[in-house]
Amino acid sequence: MSSSKYEDIIINRGVCSLFGYKILIYLYLVDGLLIDCAPNQLKRESSKFFEENNIEQVALSHVHEDHSGMAAWIQQNMNIPVYLHEMSIPQALKKGKYPLYRHIMWGKRPAFNPQPMPDILKTQQYTFEVIESPGHAEYHKVFHEKQQGWLFTGDLYVGTKQLVAFKDENMKDTIVSLNKLLRLDFQTVFCAHAGVVENGKAALQKKLDYLLDLQMKVENLRRQGMTNREIDQKLFPVIPLITRVSHGEWSSYNIISTI
Repeated sequence: MSSSKYEDIIINRGVCSLFGYKILIYLYLVDGLLIDCAPNQLKRESSKFFEENNIEQVALSHVHEDHSGMAAWIQQNMNIPVYLHEMSIPQALKKGKYPLYRHIMWGKRPAFNPQPMPDILKTQQYTFEVIESPGHAEYHKVFHEKQQGWLFTGDLYVGTKQLVAFKDENMKDTIVSLNKLLRLDFQTVFCAHAGVVENGKAALQKKLDYLLDLQMKVENLRRQGMTNREIDQKLFPVIPLITRVSHGEWSSYNIISTI
């Protein structure tokens, strides 16, 4: 991992890979507030970053292991609160159990004991509204600093054109969440995997437009009598490597079946 400055935000970036499939991991440290804490696979780099910076509290956008994998280390080594959606706390209290490919890519996710996420997160300089944003996961939060025009989106954004979805995702929920977030006052999106998106509102609108267009196509094909499997094969004829490696945990079918 390497770190750099974006105004008052310390940005820490790492890379995880599986069979040549690489995913970037971005952590954001804002005036003592750490947003997400990286997978355990990046333990050496992440722990060094944590030790070298002043971290007073941790807010996890959701419980997936690439966002919460280092939470147990933080609790064992730093006397600071770790916040998570209250509905995900029972899952966090147990060691993460998931398929081998995710262990290879992200590492283990030890059990940890988070506190329920408050509605507002405050630092000395900033105030973040914590907003429900289901879609990528049922229990997912984003963090909005209205005065600065910042929106920390966890995994809700990632990119404008989505070709696969995780088994936990629900695209109808994503559409609702994007519509809600686009009513907020912000300019810059801070994504856990795409990094800093300076024209963030336009990017979120572009993703929403893509999903609405896809939804319309799917509904038209359903009216013609096609099944979700047939629609998936028609609209996404190429099966990506991640779908094969994950045995369908990541797939375009997960988009079609929930949109």
